[in-house]
Amino acid sequence: MLSNVNVLDLDGLLKRERRPSAKRLILSLLSQPRMATLSLRQLVAWGELLGQKPAAIRVTAGRLVKEELLKTVRRGVYTIGPNGLVLRDKASEWMTTLDRIRGWKGGWICVHTAHLGKANRRNVRKRERAFRLFGFKELVDGVWIRPDNLVCTPPQMYVDLCKLGLETDAILLRSDVIEHGQPHSALVLWGSDTLNANYEKGVELLQHSEQKLRQQDLHTITRETFLIGEHVIRQINADPLLPTDCIDASKRKKLVHAMKRYSEFCHPQWAEFLAQSE
Repeated sequence: MLSNVNVLDLDGLLKRERRPSAKRLILSLLSQPRMATLSLRQLVAWGELLGQKPAAIRVTAGRLVKEELLKTVRRGVYTIGPNGLVLRDKASEWMTTLDRIRGWKGGWICVHTAHLGKANRRNVRKRERAFRLFGFKELVDGVWIRPDNLVCTPPQMYVDLCKLGLETDAILLRSDVIEHGQPHSALVLWGSDTLNANYEKGVELLQHSEQKLRQQDLHTITRETFLIGEHVIRQINADPLLPTDCIDASKRKKLVHAMKRYSEFCHPQWAEFLAQSE
């Protein structure tokens, strides 16, 4: 039985996320492996389903092409462009995210950015987005850390962080120990209790949504599964992938598997919606 708290969370989420921006909607749709190319007509249909006017979809698609976040496959048909590939690949990592984790031996990855300054707010936003997507936390001003428990090597992590927006003048180090003058471990920065609770909440959100939608019409199913699925995928992709002795790894695994099941539930509905949109 699902708790009333999470039922209310589902309703609240649908109200809060009811109209994603045209840019977010287009890039999110085209980042789906099963929707790598979409026609303008299909994008407009999705936009109308989620509260965006056709003109907004058309104008935004044109602007994204100029920014090379999209490119045209042929007249009126779009796919992700060269400047959108990194974020597209990051968005699809949720399916294999558990494969990125290895055993932790107590080491840390540290990135020093204090010398980069904060005057350029655009650079700071891109920098902090890169850190967030790789699960870093700021230990002190200008020093970002995470446990060294990912499969990728420190040099590869540096390359990937820079692709996502970290300045190439940043300094990445690996350390066997962090002493920071505090009585508690640096691991408290991540709040493992909150992470564990959110894993459970995400699973219940997906289960309740699927149960609720089984008797609904195609448009309702398509709209809600997009909003709920995107929300949970963002949660998984933003997960810091902490070592298994810091969080309840079984709850994290259940969330990823629940999202995979939800994806299998929604994609046949999406395919039917797309077919009707042509």
